[in-house]
Amino acid sequence: MQLTSILLYENLKKKFHIAEYRLLSKNQPLARPFFYEADRGLQSNHIYLTTEILDLELFHSMPEDVIFVICQKSETSVLPKGKFSCILLSSDTSAIHVFNFIQSIFDYYEEWEKQLVSICQQDGSLTDLLDVSRKVFQNPLRITDMDFSLTAQSGLSQIPEEFDIFRNPARRMEYLNAFLQDESCQTSPEETGPVLFPEYISGHRSLNINLFLENQAKYHLSIIECESSLSESDWYLITILAHHAEYIVHRMHSESSSRSTTLQSIFQSVLSDRTADYMNISHLLEHVGWLPEHTYLCSVILTSGPGHYSLNDNTICQYISSDFPASCSIVFKEHVVSFYNLTLLAMEPEDVFQSLVYFIRDSMLKAGYSRPMTGHMNLRRQYLQALTALTMGCEIQPQLWIHHFSQIAMPYILKQATKVFPGYMICYEKLLDLQKSDSTQNTEYMKTLRVYLDHNLNTVQSAKALFIHRSTFLYRLERIKAILETDLEDPEELFYLNLSFRLLDMDNL
Repeated sequence: MQLTSILLYENLKKKFHIAEYRLLSKNQPLARPFFYEADRGLQSNHIYLTTEILDLELFHSMPEDVIFVICQKSETSVLPKGKFSCILLSSDTSAIHVFNFIQSIFDYYEEWEKQLVSICQQDGSLTDLLDVSRKVFQNPLRITDMDFSLTAQSGLSQIPEEFDIFRNPARRMEYLNAFLQDESCQTSPEETGPVLFPEYISGHRSLNINLFLENQAKYHLSIIECESSLSESDWYLITILAHHAEYIVHRMHSESSSRSTTLQSIFQSVLSDRTADYMNISHLLEHVGWLPEHTYLCSVILTSGPGHYSLNDNTICQYISSDFPASCSIVFKEHVVSFYNLTLLAMEPEDVFQSLVYFIRDSMLKAGYSRPMTGHMNLRRQYLQALTALTMGCEIQPQLWIHHFSQIAMPYILKQATKVFPGYMICYEKLLDLQKSDSTQNTEYMKTLRVYLDHNLNTVQSAKALFIHRSTFLYRLERIKAILETDLEDPEELFYLNLSFRLLDMDNL
């Protein structure tokens, strides 16, 4: 591994007193050092050590890609003016000591690079890369995907809790939204070099570089300025780490792409092809480890509408895939449809709901959830359940972000029941006689009966709820029974009456 001029300077500064220095380029790559010999030429991109201030003519003829380190003998020595790179150390500094120290700098960073290469060759992880790099950067490191879902980290525990965006999902979404709206924190998807982000959003400055997959920026590698100040050499060193991180990212995606693509194609078929062979689909799912005895959940997320300048459909799919490894998300008819294998995730439905609640709320999305079901035969029906929960939930309670099918099951049943006939045509027929009596004779039979049914046929509680005397309630009840021609004791008849009130409510919507 080559050093850069600034990396050489910063390391020498830690060990020796530097009287003066001049660097034509801080990023000039440098190979291992030589002692300067007047009768030999200068090789490009090398460091040369000497104990004498050189002739002015030699300084002026030096190649721009060579740097001299001078271990001067006189305290009065100064660098002549000119266009050359040179580091002048204080007097009485041992040239041999400096030479050996520079060799140790090369050894240190080459050993680090060997560890990076070894991790890549031995199928190591991104976390392994960050762990061996912590001592080099002396600051916490992290890799996130483009919506700041954490992929790998080392040392984040050193960040104070109030600034740790990953311990609190709500904090992460606040940071993401602030980041996306702040021009000083914008990184072009085509940017290949490091970019410094200010501290006022996250509490710490960070040096960031894009990691690319198939020529598209997919991840951020970040150095968090927490334990020590970011140095100018970090701009070079982060590119070395990024190169090896991209290698692992490519390997990770190549290993998972076939399985992911298979799942996506299966569920695309489930959703789009109503005549799909479910036995064949079941066999395909078994082949990728999604078994018939597993339990599944479906969500449908609406992405259109205000507030979606930051999150597109693919970002939402990536977020869900990152947080739920045993899931599959696809874009279908302007929605993001996700299936979760609860068995492989070792999660209950409530765990999924809680994990996504801040993301959905803070991203101003709308979501509908199906009921959990076991097996492959109901996957499309689960999608329809989630879609129904979303559409009907938004109609009934538009102020809510999240809707569950169980919460709208009754309105759904009533809506289906009144598609052909209005409620008054399919309700308990003689209930209309009560309704007529109320309108013509100013009685309150409908209200009385409904309260009686709602209180499970308890006369005392019903009378209290109506604020009437018990005897008055009993009189009304006898009149109601007479008009309905029933004793209100048959369970099926009571169920029909309960349902009829709700069917009539549908007529008033």
